[in-house]
Amino acid sequence: MKKDVNEYLNNIINAAPSEEMYFEAIHDVFKDLIKEYIRKKINEDSEIKKQITEVIEEFMEAKIKEYDSLAKMAKVTAKIGISTAPNGIKQEALNDFMDTFKREIEEIIKSTL
Repeated sequence: MKKDVNEYLNNIINAAPSEEMYFEAIHDVFKDLIKEYIRKKINEDSEIKKQITEVIEEFMEAKIKEYDSLAKMAKVTAKIGISTAPNGIKQEALNDFMDTFKREIEEIIKSTL
């Protein structure tokens, strides 16, 4: 009987959430409260709200320029690779470049939407 009670208590203790889970939950609650507080302060000040909007627009523009530069760099790299490839494998190399960059460009576009 004593063994059964000990086993029962151990099962209850093992089934209970760990300390770490409680700390994570409290941490998440604090993060949510801080976010709520910051949003409230932003909404109270129209100038800060305007500045945040401008910064986000500038950031998005910079990201688009970055992706454009990467695409141009990929194009130049492909041209160099194809121009230096032996004649026998140029078409195969071209197809490989096209497939690779097509997938990468699709991933970039999907990640920005």
